[in-house]
Amino acid sequence: MKKSIVILLQCCFLIGIAHATPTEKDLAKIEAEIKQAKEQQAENQRKSKAMDQEVKTVQKEMVNLANKVRKHEDQLSLLEQKKKELEKRQKELESNLSLSSKQMAKLMQAMQTLALRPREILLTQAATPIQMLRSYRLIQYSVPIVGGLKQTTLEDLNQLSQVKFELQSKIASIKTTTAELADKNEQMEKLAQQKKILQAQYASNYEKSKAKAEKLAKEASDLKELLANIQKEQQQKQAASIIQVSGKGAFAKAKGSLAWPAQGKITQNFGDTTGASQSHAKGMIITTRKGAQVTAPFDGTVLFAGPFQNYGQLVIIDHGDNYLTVLSGMDTITTTLGSQLLTGEPVGHMSTDYVNLYLEVRQNGQAINPRPWFI
Repeated sequence: MKKSIVILLQCCFLIGIAHATPTEKDLAKIEAEIKQAKEQQAENQRKSKAMDQEVKTVQKEMVNLANKVRKHEDQLSLLEQKKKELEKRQKELESNLSLSSKQMAKLMQAMQTLALRPREILLTQAATPIQMLRSYRLIQYSVPIVGGLKQTTLEDLNQLSQVKFELQSKIASIKTTTAELADKNEQMEKLAQQKKILQAQYASNYEKSKAKAEKLAKEASDLKELLANIQKEQQQKQAASIIQVSGKGAFAKAKGSLAWPAQGKITQNFGDTTGASQSHAKGMIITTRKGAQVTAPFDGTVLFAGPFQNYGQLVIIDHGDNYLTVLSGMDTITTTLGSQLLTGEPVGHMSTDYVNLYLEVRQNGQAINPRPWFI
């Protein structure tokens, strides 16, 4: 009996070995699957590179278009300033003409009175010698005075006509430039959407990262805490080799050559005392034109993009080598979390009501004066 059991077990073992050992057909199938997998991997890499190149192409188009938008914004500002000057000159000329008309009316009234009294009759009228002398002199000098007033009035009328013509021309130019600016902003919006779609396809962990950033924003009590949390998160990712931002000192070398993120006027400098607490400003404020475009000051990666407390729409860009820029106060954001930005690429727009863009530059977590970095 035992011998039979042993023989049965041996047979089962041999059958198992036979089944475990792959045949030439099985090997060929496995090799084909491996080859297919490698080909698929190569195809995925090719698609990934092509998509990355497409994103870069879109980014370059956005930067070129952003430069055109900024030129149109500059042109509009100049046209609007010229329009104000022309309107002021128009009022001055109209005021001068009104004054000349009053002077002319009074003088003509006096002339009409004297016309009824010829100079010969003046000698026979009962008047003092001084009164007669005044009347005579009025007749003698009134004609050249009237002629002078007429010449001045004609000159003012000519100037007024020229000013009105130039004013209408500037108004037409403003209308045309505004329409062109709106068209370019529409093109920019389409490019931004195209880039967003490409990046959403390119980065599969986009939603996860976005949720993480939103969670950090809710946890942070203020901007300082938010920045600290984001930097801590970045350090953890870098330590785990998840994300490596290598600036190679590029941002430091660009000092003094960066373009301002928006067209406007500096209304707050770094270190200015602000508020009732008399604290010192850690950034600068650029008062922009209504709806102004905001661009990335330098290449970098978007660490945060979204609303944050009373800062409005906030964008934080990592430029490598522990340099960050913070842009806040925007009405809309056209970039997304994790986006790789090029210098001059649009990140958002100001509103038509609030036009104060806050700019902050940080090095190793500390706010530094942004002004030396910009032209």
